[in-house]
Amino acid sequence: MKFIAHRGLWNENVKPNSYEAILTGLNSDKYIGIETDVRVTKDGVFILYHDALYNGSLVKNVLYKEIKDDTCKLEDILKIKSDKIFLLEIKDFQMNVKRFLKLLNKYKRNIMLMSFDNKIIAKTRKETSNYKVGVLNYILNSDSDYYFDFICLLDAFSSNLIIESFKKRNIEVLIYGTIKPNQNLTYIIDDYKIV
Repeated sequence: MKFIAHRGLWNENVKPNSYEAILTGLNSDKYIGIETDVRVTKDGVFILYHDALYNGSLVKNVLYKEIKDDTCKLEDILKIKSDKIFLLEIKDFQMNVKRFLKLLNKYKRNIMLMSFDNKIIAKTRKETSNYKVGVLNYILNSDSDYYFDFICLLDAFSSNLIIESFKKRNIEVLIYGTIKPNQNLTYIIDDYKIV
């Protein structure tokens, strides 16, 4: 089994998706990488932030200077030198993919990109082959054959039959929402107690 730290390593004193949480996750021997959420502010800053709203407003309608105390810039974590996986979940489905990829390309990191939105991932794949791409819960929101590098499945929907069908097609399987990992797979887990 392999583990990716969901939103880094965090606890009641360290916010999820914060620079400290990401750095701690990348420095931990327990993890092969970190997962974090990417959104874009009104002024075009790529940030790490899970929720769609900030103080009642959509993040995409908030200036970076208004949210900066509760987030960190994506570029700040990309500056962390690490060979571990940076699993970036695209939360903003209208993101300017070319600008996003231009930022990622400045740094030589082991980046994987995923989203719940098939279209943003398809658009990303069309623009670059530099990074592995995949969709979360594709089985629940599919509209065509799956042709991406990996799939991220909710544990509750990840039967052995489904996992094996993707593996036979050389599609890597990641599992999230896990309570008890029990297969030789990569799991995205919350493990905030060890920070």
